[in-house]
Amino acid sequence: MCKPWLGLLAMQLVALCSCLDIVGGADAADAVFIGIGGLLAFNSTIGRAAKPALELAVKDVNDAKIFEKSQLVLHLGNTNCSAFQGAAAAMNLLKQEVVAIVGPQTSVVSHFVSHMGTATQVPLVSFSATDPSLSEDQYPYFVRMTHSDNVQMAAIAGIIQYYGWREVTALYTDDDFGNNGIDALGDALKAIGSSIVFKAGLDPKITSDGIGRVLTKLSQMESRVLVVHMEPNIGKELFVMAQWLQMMTQGYVWIVTEAMTSIMDYLDKDSDFRQALQGVVGTRSYIPSSPQLQDYKDRWLEYHSKDRSLGPAQMNNVYAWYAYDAVWMIAHAIKNFMQKGGATTFVQPPVYPVDAGGQSELADLKVFQDGRLFMNTILEYQQVSGITGPLHVDERGDLIGSSFEIVNMGDNGLRMVGFWSNSTGCLAFAPDRTVRATRGVNHVLGHSSNSGIQTVIWPGGVTEVPRGWVVPKNGRPLLIGVPNKIGYKEFVSSAVDSANRTSFHGFCIDVFQQALAYLPYSISYSFMKYGNGSSTPSYDALVNKVVEKDFDAVVGDVTITTKRSTTVDFTQPYTTSGLAVVVPIRQGEGNHAWAFMRPFTPLMWVTTGTFFFFTGLVLWFLEHKKNRDFRGRPKKQIVTTLWFIFSTLFFSQRERVNSTLGRAVLIIWLFVVLIIISSYTASLTSLLTVQQLLPTIQGISSLLTSNVPIGYQTGSFVRDYLLQLNVAEERLVPLDTLAAYSAALTKGPNRGGVGAIVDELPYVQLFLSSECAFTIAGQEFTKSGWGFAFPKGSQLAIDFSTAILKLAENGELQRIHDLWLVSESCTKRNLAHDSTELGLNTFWGLFLITGCASVFCCLVYWTRMIIRHRKAIRERGARDGQVKMSRLQASKSFLKSLLTFIEEEEVSTTGRRSMRRKKTREWDESSPNQGSSSSIAPTLSSQRISKALESITAYATEEFCTPQVTNQACECVPTPSTTTITSVTTSEAGTNTRPAQADTSIMTEGASTDEERPGSAGPTSTPDLEIQDFKFNGISRTSYLGLQSPSS
Repeated sequence: MCKPWLGLLAMQLVALCSCLDIVGGADAADAVFIGIGGLLAFNSTIGRAAKPALELAVKDVNDAKIFEKSQLVLHLGNTNCSAFQGAAAAMNLLKQEVVAIVGPQTSVVSHFVSHMGTATQVPLVSFSATDPSLSEDQYPYFVRMTHSDNVQMAAIAGIIQYYGWREVTALYTDDDFGNNGIDALGDALKAIGSSIVFKAGLDPKITSDGIGRVLTKLSQMESRVLVVHMEPNIGKELFVMAQWLQMMTQGYVWIVTEAMTSIMDYLDKDSDFRQALQGVVGTRSYIPSSPQLQDYKDRWLEYHSKDRSLGPAQMNNVYAWYAYDAVWMIAHAIKNFMQKGGATTFVQPPVYPVDAGGQSELADLKVFQDGRLFMNTILEYQQVSGITGPLHVDERGDLIGSSFEIVNMGDNGLRMVGFWSNSTGCLAFAPDRTVRATRGVNHVLGHSSNSGIQTVIWPGGVTEVPRGWVVPKNGRPLLIGVPNKIGYKEFVSSAVDSANRTSFHGFCIDVFQQALAYLPYSISYSFMKYGNGSSTPSYDALVNKVVEKDFDAVVGDVTITTKRSTTVDFTQPYTTSGLAVVVPIRQGEGNHAWAFMRPFTPLMWVTTGTFFFFTGLVLWFLEHKKNRDFRGRPKKQIVTTLWFIFSTLFFSQRERVNSTLGRAVLIIWLFVVLIIISSYTASLTSLLTVQQLLPTIQGISSLLTSNVPIGYQTGSFVRDYLLQLNVAEERLVPLDTLAAYSAALTKGPNRGGVGAIVDELPYVQLFLSSECAFTIAGQEFTKSGWGFAFPKGSQLAIDFSTAILKLAENGELQRIHDLWLVSESCTKRNLAHDSTELGLNTFWGLFLITGCASVFCCLVYWTRMIIRHRKAIRERGARDGQVKMSRLQASKSFLKSLLTFIEEEEVSTTGRRSMRRKKTREWDESSPNQGSSSSIAPTLSSQRISKALESITAYATEEFCTPQVTNQACECVPTPSTTTITSVTTSEAGTNTRPAQADTSIMTEGASTDEERPGSAGPTSTPDLEIQDFKFNGISRTSYLGLQSPSS
């Protein structure tokens, strides 16, 4: 079909030249024709659409006159989708010295022809070859104007990830186009955690019967997500046959690539194919509407209006648009190339030696002299925008951009349901919200949100998203491995009946069979024992059988561990588990010499004693200044304070607490003491009266630090776990049965047994339900669980997990557990013993309260003392004047005076006056009082006067001396004449007149003021005892104590 077109083109060129000769003369003679080639499969769907697009592109380029004196000439070659025929067509084009070739159309032809382009340095600009391997360095002259399959397969993987499918089946043509595209799909799926479980490569020349056999095989497999990557001619046969085999029904998912979606817009004339595609989802390049695209459609209709074989299907084909843009890209590159000084000349190829293989037409092809420069110009030019968008390629020649629209075939035709790009993922619409009916796409069922994908109509006309897999009805039953161990038959056991049929029972089996009832489908299965039954098999080896595909699943008491989870998928745990230490129990020795110390831990004893001393110190500090009970010599103060605080144990303290702050501290402390004494009494009573059962080892920590042998269940992961804890391997003893557990613990480490056994909690609970001489030491550790194991990526693991959750919610799981694992023996005994001592963690709140209260009261008291001391300093400074001193000296002086001020005894005025009045009354009662002053004198002896004077002197010194600043120190000193008796005389008249401020409150026995003295003859008749210069509150006063002399 190539020759008629070439003849027609030649005739047009001759006519054009004739017109130029007539009109232009010399200008026509100077015109230069630049040839470009096109490699198409004329009879293919894409070829029929690309051919008129290329012709229109050449016409538009020439009409635009982007060259000054040159025009493009298009030479076409038919590849017929064959690499051999494509090579022949390419050789014909190269002989005509074309500077570039638009194509090849297919990836198969592109691989072969690209080597020819490399040899002749002629660039190949393909508009539909998507094989990712064409971007390799071995094809330096290959440029791609469409998306590579690397990008397209990433879009398909994004759809699969969005719906959560894990397994995919791939159907493709067994050639470079199909194989390399599916390899790219496998890489993209691996990145999201999915995989291709089966690849069905079809011969490009396969028949309908061959397609039927392949599809029949696929219908018996689990996966229902099928990705089709093939040319439309084979794809049509595939989908028609799939519909006939009932594979286009509910539950199936069919995803096609752009090779198929590019022809799905216009299938009105092929109703069978259109019906077979119902529910198919696909991807294709996203090309938004633009003025350039609309202009192209208008010119296309005008240029090809007379050709009735062409229609909207060819005009709207995306590959035809890419072909149109490829011509424009080459044209702009030629213009820039010529501006750089490049020439479209061809030279003879290099001369090869005679012994290099002889001559051939391929070896004689001329070489584009400036082909390397022209290729670099194509790669570097980034300013062209075509009808498909920006025409930018990277350094490898691949089109830059990764936007795809997701389309769905329905009753009303193809409709857009989503958008994908590598930067946004799956969206309901394109990011610019430009939703237009391009290429006949119908937009319905849209969503208001732009996240995710719009509603898709799947095969069978349903909108519910298919699960993506099923259990095949005609497939083999699931082969499930079951551990065959010697003990623990409550979990998994088997029995053979009279008909030689093996049945399986136990807790794990019942859970599995009950979960089957909650699956949304039915499956067939058969159990197979793993192990010889005389010993416990290795559970790691049993799980590896799933990896090696010997088993489809494992059901039993299999613990979920990190190591096993890396190779298989586990279901949701159907029972919780963890490790526990089993040890023998011994009789606790409650009666011994130091049993009274056991209720509290050592730390509790130390803390309690510390707070006793601390609280006593606080009370002494708060009471020392005002309370005489807490004053005296240091030894007396220490003894009194200790006696007082320890008396609070029995609430028998006799010393009074006068201050408000001290009483607050004492009340809180008495509450703490009450709680501690009550707790101690209760704990000690329990220890001395209740019989104790104590474990010989306290837990995993003490077990690791000891050297006793440790038992574990044969085949369990416990061995590896203990080795990771640096337990010596020679300490580990494998045990098979419950009887072996009991015997080893009974013997003990000194008689060939073990000191403890480490095993999972379900086994331990079953063991202790019948063995009352043993117990759990410490707490359970390393929480885990049991689950069913399935191959990686198996949907069964997910569905069984959902079923197990339903069993747990409705109580069925607990019922099965109680049926198999609960025993009445020893179940009422608390097997796990913690420490019976009361520790600081029980009472730290009480200590915190009393400690904070004590500190707070001390701070309040200290603040009050500082304020009072400052006030006293200011008053004394106002009377005596300020003494100049340095800052350091002032600080030292203030501190010393403050300490002295706090140390002083402070007795209330009321108390002092009461004491004085009491002494005065005693003296008055002991003296004759019903007579005159002359009658008293004979009764006063010199001895009584001496005693009175001594009493007054001592009392005045103790009561009324105040701090005086002497030599920059604060001390209590009287004046030199304080309490000094200067004379006892009979005053003359008028000489005994006392000052107005005389302190009349200090009287000796029988003394009174002049006004009060009974029988006084007048101021001149009273003999007075004079006490001179008594220092009182910082003021020197002279006090007169009227005492009648013996002689009067």
